[in-house]
Amino acid sequence: MTEKPKTLVMGASGLIGRPVAETLAGAGLPVRAGYRSRPVEIPGAEAVRIDAGTGEGLAEAVEGIDQLFLLVGDMPHQTEAELRVVDAASKAGVGHIVKLSTLGVESESFSIARIHRPVEQAIEQSGIAYTFLRPNCFMQNFYTYYRDMIAYTGMVRMPCDDAAVSFIDARDIAAVAARVLVDEAWRGRAYDLTGPEGLTYEQAAAMLVTPEGKAVRYVNITDEECRSEMIAAGLDATYAEDTVELARFYRTGAAARVTSAVEDITGRSALSFSTFAADHADTWK
Repeated sequence: MTEKPKTLVMGASGLIGRPVAETLAGAGLPVRAGYRSRPVEIPGAEAVRIDAGTGEGLAEAVEGIDQLFLLVGDMPHQTEAELRVVDAASKAGVGHIVKLSTLGVESESFSIARIHRPVEQAIEQSGIAYTFLRPNCFMQNFYTYYRDMIAYTGMVRMPCDDAAVSFIDARDIAAVAARVLVDEAWRGRAYDLTGPEGLTYEQAAAMLVTPEGKAVRYVNITDEECRSEMIAAGLDATYAEDTVELARFYRTGAAARVTSAVEDITGRSALSFSTFAADHADTWK
């Protein structure tokens, strides 16, 4: 590998990919910033359009690349899309893949895990050096997926009972990804990434405020209520079922675990939910 490896960062217009690309480019490393539908401009980075679903632009994007940050956003046939990327990377001689996966992937007990584990296995079998990042539930889900629910009802309605989840800030995931892309010491392993504490949805919601300045309430609902409400809101039935499966995984207690991986890799403590809440206090205003 060259002294300054050239990195392709996929998902570079998104919540995690963009700060990864910005960090690497800001450090003077050669970066290709891959996007699919939202063009991106990052100083010092070369923007390239990639459609992993069809393969459009993929061969050109990986040509001459030393390492790859593999992040494909939610899409139909996501596993097949990511496998397409792995195959292209292998043919292009990419030397290192950092794949964004999910906590609990080894269990394959919920749909998101079943999306990611076959891709991990393909990378393991490819002979390419790898680092797997397996984050827990993003704190940012509260202002993306739950944003309208909070804004209009003041509630978060989920079937999680009193299960604790060690929510992680996406900013920490990006910081870890950038670090493992520049330091070979972290290769060849998988890292479970979590926040610094396990919180129930009720505890987490109570740290947020509605547009009226009131604390957000968590309301526990059944799996069937969750499916029905999501579909009634216009969401796809498959996505609704994915959410229910993930909540079932949380209810096993497996997502309450706290690891030191963020601090081990970045050298600083993982951001707390209270810090996230304070930093995004104006989200619903």
